[in-house]
Amino acid sequence: MRGDTKIVPSTLGYVGHVALGDRLNAHDLIRIKDAIVSSGLVEDVEVEFELRGDGIALVADLVDKHSWVVAPTLYVLPGAAWAAGFGFAENDWRGENKKLLLYGQVGSRNTFFFGTYLDPAVRGSKLTMRFDVYPLRRVIQEYANPTNDPTSTTILRTSTMTFLNAGALVGWNFAWWMVGDLRLRSAYVTFRDPHAPSGAIATRAEKDGWDTSIQARLTVDARHHDYGVTWGPYVQLWTEATVPGLDTYGYQDVLLRAYQSWRLFGEHQLELRTHLNVGRNLPLHEDLTLGGIYDIRGYPTDQFRGDRRAMARAEYSVPIARWRIFAFRALGFFDAGYLGLASPRSAGRDYLQSTNDHWTRTDVGAGLRVYVKNVVLPLLGFDIAYGLESKLPALVFEVGLTDF
Repeated sequence: MRGDTKIVPSTLGYVGHVALGDRLNAHDLIRIKDAIVSSGLVEDVEVEFELRGDGIALVADLVDKHSWVVAPTLYVLPGAAWAAGFGFAENDWRGENKKLLLYGQVGSRNTFFFGTYLDPAVRGSKLTMRFDVYPLRRVIQEYANPTNDPTSTTILRTSTMTFLNAGALVGWNFAWWMVGDLRLRSAYVTFRDPHAPSGAIATRAEKDGWDTSIQARLTVDARHHDYGVTWGPYVQLWTEATVPGLDTYGYQDVLLRAYQSWRLFGEHQLELRTHLNVGRNLPLHEDLTLGGIYDIRGYPTDQFRGDRRAMARAEYSVPIARWRIFAFRALGFFDAGYLGLASPRSAGRDYLQSTNDHWTRTDVGAGLRVYVKNVVLPLLGFDIAYGLESKLPALVFEVGLTDF
């Protein structure tokens, strides 16, 4: 390696998907360069072969991205939700592709601290490890969502949840594009101050208790990334089941999600996303939800709640301009989601009598993203969405740690 870099040789081989002894030819140089750029660790790279003694060396001339960010955050979300926070993210600790994130947030709906450390290749092996803590205070709103009035945003009950959580994960890199992992985590959950919009005391929605579960994931991620443009497939199967004897709620959850992105006309991008979720005996804090930035941007955050969910998104983005280290991109999108309630049997759960059993919602909109070439994360996002059923516009505004 040459240039302005702190990346160590084992990390370069890991992110470049190349190892000592591999058979390579000139065409592989393009593939290796794309892989290194896609890691998000470098601003610029050139690779070439050089004769070294009796062998041939692969030489990379690197210019690292600024690997750490200290930044404030600001979010304005549908349903009059807002949040402000401050975070530190290190994307390449010690030049070994290790990740550290420390982030705290205060908001109208969510106040929390999140700390995590990830080693994607422990001592250069195929083993991956992660540790995290996540104390959370969330204001949970349950909406009426009458089937005869899709414009309704009436709230029937508001509760305040405290969620004190910690977890540990171990995984295995089967290939550069496939990883499987298991995570054990446990949280103590409490629910307080249930009330109606009038301020009257309401029935408590869920009982307090321990939420201890094992999560299993299999992820296939063969995407490439270059300065705000992504192309390639992503598929993940995720399951969660509580641990008998250590858990109060006794629920299970399965998620399958698939993304496909195409790079078109140089710097245009088309992305399709789908999510399928099924849950059983879900307590209030584990409900599958619909509404907000992660699925249906034209509706208030978590407006719809249930245990069956399907979501699809189509998003097309184009470059606007580049100025110095900044890249500006515009996007248009269509979101569609279905949410159903099939098995309301969680012990201790009080379901609202007016809750319907399914909803379908869609929206269209446009947005703006700002990327910084020598920083690992996009730093600004702005979307305007229009709910096709609610016939109302919604604003989503993010500054800092956007799309992390």
